[in-house]
Amino acid sequence: MEKLAHRTAAAVFLLCAPLTVWATDLSQLAPLSDSQWDKIYAQVGLLDKVAYFPSLLPVIMKHRDVIGLSSAQVQAFRLWRKENYQQMVDLMNEIIQRRIELSKASLNARMTNEQILGKQQEIFDLQAQVLQIRLSCRQLVITTFSTEQWGNLGFVLEEYPQLSGLLDL
Repeated sequence: MEKLAHRTAAAVFLLCAPLTVWATDLSQLAPLSDSQWDKIYAQVGLLDKVAYFPSLLPVIMKHRDVIGLSSAQVQAFRLWRKENYQQMVDLMNEIIQRRIELSKASLNARMTNEQILGKQQEIFDLQAQVLQIRLSCRQLVITTFSTEQWGNLGFVLEEYPQLSGLLDL
């Protein structure tokens, strides 16, 4: 029985470990190339599977010309990235690690239901912190986009099947 629990825990770890996002140092305000935005989108795409909140900033910045962002908007989004990206990625990595721990704990007969629920609550608390960060980006988009930019974003999102249909115009 103990051998089966170790195998199951190892399998859970192997399945979850690739989700860990190793953040690129994006603390500078320098413009990123489209390929760098693609890399960020791929990284935060993994985070979306954990956070249930779409990451639109990489898409917005990659298509900034089509959307019609002003230089002030571009600068504001770069500043947001500088101030929040690393913290968000660190939190998401912590969530992934805690999920692995929760999976292992669920197979430990010595863990009580209350202890397992406590571990899940810790994950919820971390997810709430990530959501607060993402909501600050959402607020920045909402307060700076014009009606025309929203329409342009809807057009751009059609290129992303996992995002298309999210924008209710």
